[in-house]
Amino acid sequence: MSKSITSARSFPRERPSKRPFGFEERPLVSFPIQRVEIDWDRLIAKRPMLLESLDIMPKYLLKPEVLDLLECESHPMHRLILDLMWCTGARISEVLAITPASFIDDGYDFGVMLKTLKQGAGRPSKRSLQRSPKRFIPILDRDFQTRIQSYLWMGKFRKDERIFPITRQAVSANIDRLIEQMRGEPPFKIGCHTFRHSFAVHLLLHGRPLKFVSQLLGHRSVESTEVYTNVLTFDGAHFLEGVDFH
Repeated sequence: MSKSITSARSFPRERPSKRPFGFEERPLVSFPIQRVEIDWDRLIAKRPMLLESLDIMPKYLLKPEVLDLLECESHPMHRLILDLMWCTGARISEVLAITPASFIDDGYDFGVMLKTLKQGAGRPSKRSLQRSPKRFIPILDRDFQTRIQSYLWMGKFRKDERIFPITRQAVSANIDRLIEQMRGEPPFKIGCHTFRHSFAVHLLLHGRPLKFVSQLLGHRSVESTEVYTNVLTFDGAHFLEGVDFH
């Protein structure tokens, strides 16, 4: 049975160390792609051409740009909101609906259960929260887990209390403030949804299956997720290496 972090003073238990009855030790199998080398400078340089060529391609940031933006945020609540959008691909409406009970640790995986909500003005209604499907997003970063737990501990929230007493408009205004603090001009208008697009692109750059990315985003169809694969095929010079025409 999974365990929800239902109290600000309730921390996840340690990972199971004892072998259950009938346990048969088997070799560990990791995800086939062990290491990915990404030329961030090249991808950043090629992005304007991609966005100009394909109107349907959502505007996205790449990891170095996101990390620069996160480092400018010192407020614990605002930083946590940005991290959740970046590390889970959640819509801002889904982040603002999070309660302490949304975070789950089953002894093997720690993560957040998101209620799939479409973007809309203001906070999601109780009716939309009740009828919305849910999806579980694992969070593997230990430091991030600790910051989440510390935030819940300090806030002393009730089980069903929203942990971010803020509006979507306020989050957007805070992002605008961060952009002004950074050096140089942003490549485009950056908003809450930019983090969601960046999350999808980041996973695909690391070779994660399209179906898996689609499930994490809460898309009804993989076709809605396919638009992000343009970042993999647009810069196709390497595909032609070794193909001689003369």
